[in-house]
Amino acid sequence: MYATREALRQILRHPTASLATFFTALVSFSLLYFLGLLLWNLERVVQSLERELEVAAFLQRGADVEALLTEIQAWPEVREVRLQSKEEALAQLVLDYPYLAEAKDLVGNPLPDTLRLRLEAPGAVRAVAERLKRLPGVEGVEYGGELTERLVQVLSGSRLAMVLLVGLLLLNTFFSVMGSIRLSVESRKEALAIMLLVGATRRFIQAPFVLEGTLLTLSAGLLAVLAGGGLYLALSQALQALLPFLPVLGPRDLLQTGILVLWLAVLLGASGAYMASRAYLREG
Repeated sequence: MYATREALRQILRHPTASLATFFTALVSFSLLYFLGLLLWNLERVVQSLERELEVAAFLQRGADVEALLTEIQAWPEVREVRLQSKEEALAQLVLDYPYLAEAKDLVGNPLPDTLRLRLEAPGAVRAVAERLKRLPGVEGVEYGGELTERLVQVLSGSRLAMVLLVGLLLLNTFFSVMGSIRLSVESRKEALAIMLLVGATRRFIQAPFVLEGTLLTLSAGLLAVLAGGGLYLALSQALQALLPFLPVLGPRDLLQTGILVLWLAVLLGASGAYMASRAYLREG
């Protein structure tokens, strides 16, 4: 009770320093939470694309389909391989683009028979494509891995940029907490000296300061999670209205990420306040 009362009193006694620490932490945790959700969502999109990734091998006329199927099915990278005849390919094309229905009667069927492969490991798509090109009877190979590879590169670069940016902001928050607590310690220097003389333990003296730092960062973290979660839900709902197939994070994912942010807020505030108050006690 004493620690809570003193912590609140110190926050109100130094509103400028407390607000500076609060808003610094708010910016840091907001970016950490919201950007973390976006990157996690992008990773879900990449995983979804990888699961749907398919390699198409276009066959020459007269190709030995059975021999090709037997050989490809033995490859450890291949989960599934199936033959799509040129008739099936044309029917699918007309289904996707109905205006081609009349044109097919005029030009015939120019499409080749196609082997369609799904892989165990999407990362092996390039190697599998190169092996397919060397098989007899294969005229050409296509796969949709370019988009996935670009998204993976964007994801990796964005993750690194976020770690650097948020890391600097969190470090700034840490030192802001230390500065605010240092100011609180200085304002109570004489009272703390008397408490030490009458036998108060260092832990008892430090408790209000640690609680003060924790309250500042935890309140900022809580507001960041509420605001960031609301913004993400609004954006994800609008995006799904346009692209229903796009995977988004659910409430449970948001809750788990929010708990991690709040845990980090407590750790950052408590450790910064502890180190600042400990430095004073050492000097004393």
